[in-house]
Amino acid sequence: MVKLFGVLPSVASLWMLSSAAAIAVPMPSGDAPTPTRTIESRTETGWMSLWTPNSPDLALAPQVAEASRSPVAQADDRIATVESIELAADGNQVLIRVDRPITYSSGWESALFYTITLEGARLDSGVSAPAIRASTTISRIQVEQAGPETVVIRVQPRPQVQVQEVNQPSPQMLALYLQSYSASEPRIPALDAREGDSKLPRPNRENGQILVVLDPGHGGNDPGAVGIGGLNEVVIVDPIADRVAELLEANGVSAVLTRTEDIEVDLPPRVDLANRLDANLFVSIHANAIDMSRPDVNGIETYYFNEGKNLADIIHASLIDATGGPDRGVRTARFYVLRNTDMPAVLIEVGFVTGDYDAARLRDPDYRDLLAQAIARGILQYIERYCPGPMCQP
Repeated sequence: MVKLFGVLPSVASLWMLSSAAAIAVPMPSGDAPTPTRTIESRTETGWMSLWTPNSPDLALAPQVAEASRSPVAQADDRIATVESIELAADGNQVLIRVDRPITYSSGWESALFYTITLEGARLDSGVSAPAIRASTTISRIQVEQAGPETVVIRVQPRPQVQVQEVNQPSPQMLALYLQSYSASEPRIPALDAREGDSKLPRPNRENGQILVVLDPGHGGNDPGAVGIGGLNEVVIVDPIADRVAELLEANGVSAVLTRTEDIEVDLPPRVDLANRLDANLFVSIHANAIDMSRPDVNGIETYYFNEGKNLADIIHASLIDATGGPDRGVRTARFYVLRNTDMPAVLIEVGFVTGDYDAARLRDPDYRDLLAQAIARGILQYIERYCPGPMCQP
């Protein structure tokens, strides 16, 4: 729910998305499920997750399932064997060794994973994803026998990391190199709208940085909308904004929050922050409310003013596709944060805290994560389409 002004009441360098980026994850074809063997490296905390063909494109499956190897019949001279998948000594290069020349494709599978697909290949017995504890650039590696003759390697880069293209040092080796942006350029520090001009770095337009300012609404003494069972707006929008920032940074997009704590920030400082940073996009995240006597009113709304229509359309479509609605449409509004920002800007109402249908879902952390994934996916789709250079088209 927005507070009207006047009339009405982590960060990283962006590396441009590859043109081969695909936000949707392809589903396996055929009537029978494709047997899979998935191996995943363990993070420093020991947490593991599993990607499966039925997982939503940005979501990570909540648990590790029983893995099974695709049946391997008699030896086939056409099929290459993946003998090892390892990290180079510096921890910043994934090396894939095979026993013969291999056909492969690579690119962004989702906002989280850069994927290398090997066709006509099988995993050798005992091959596993390498340990990544020493890597400063990689968060996770997954290895999967996705079909009888298809091996998939998924690499999740850490924030502030650029993924280089796959190269082939020899006919029987593939190498994927990852480089921390901070190794060559200073990282933009976490900011909030209260900080002064001296603490506001500007993105390097010559290096093609794209910067998104995320604005979690309300905060502090202003909890925003309060609905069924005392559910309030800040509890909803704060984790969503944090997760969107995490997903953007994982995909190389710089993200700055207008507030990083549960504090009250007025509207002008939020806009001033985005304008002083010369941000490419501004995305404000809110939850809606109406009279408590109208629990039948539910749904997602997305607002824009002037230059934000394309951004609003893409993010809204992503949200409706991910959640199934209810869909209250894309609308224009003269909200302060939309009228006074110098870049394409949108304000998203993720649902009604007073609606019986919305409130039940908004209480669920998994649903809030789904909303965050949909918002991040929409932003990335917009960047891929409308940001061919250091400035985004409206």
